[in-house]
Amino acid sequence: MMNHGLKRRTIYSAGIASLMLSVSLSLAPVALAKYTPPQDPSQPKDTGTNTTRGGSCEGNSPAILTALVPFSHVGQTISGHPTFTWFVPDRTPRPLQLRLFARSGQLLYRTEMQSQPGIMSVALPSNLPQLSIGQSYQWQVVLVCDPNVPSRNVVAAAEIQVVGPAASLQTQLAAAQTPQQRIDLYAEAGLWYDAIAEARKASETSQSQAAVLELLDALASSEAEPLKDWSDRLKQIRAIEQQRQVPQPKP
Repeated sequence: MMNHGLKRRTIYSAGIASLMLSVSLSLAPVALAKYTPPQDPSQPKDTGTNTTRGGSCEGNSPAILTALVPFSHVGQTISGHPTFTWFVPDRTPRPLQLRLFARSGQLLYRTEMQSQPGIMSVALPSNLPQLSIGQSYQWQVVLVCDPNVPSRNVVAAAEIQVVGPAASLQTQLAAAQTPQQRIDLYAEAGLWYDAIAEARKASETSQSQAAVLELLDALASSEAEPLKDWSDRLKQIRAIEQQRQVPQPKP
């Protein structure tokens, strides 16, 4: 399973470490959204669809294709049409596929698009049947490096669990007046997929990824003890995305 392999890999480039340090020193203190894992979370399971052929199509990339989720437990959502979020390391646009599977391995949804460097998100279309409360699903992102050589494809996979919303949370969400309040409510309720989806929506409106980066910080902190390698990878991606937002000097 993906996180088992991550426990054995602790190789990160000195350049990325330097980048993370320089970015962290340049940031002003902010109030981070606190992600709290759900009570009694489900543990990820090995299945035929939950596989990873990690890496990047570009051999010199320091980062790899990554599903932006917790991996010490299965991330949760209260949405019947959830949003899936991942990180693409390659700068060159390539064919990319998003696939959603039932626990049985049945393919429920597949869509194709062109990749973009950095964080990408896709919501399950509203015209499809809602995912069922109490069920877990697997999803994959496939980056097509060479259409003629499928074995070169890069794959990132994760699980998602649909849960019923607490009445108190619904009341709080209805009273929330800002996107940040909704992000915080989702994050504190252990609803990772809803929190990151709300943060991505806020970033499109504000033209700033601050809310997304704060959530990645929170998730990295949450994963630091059970899965340090995974936490480090999230910090690496956070640093890359932060650097991407720094205005470049004009020639």
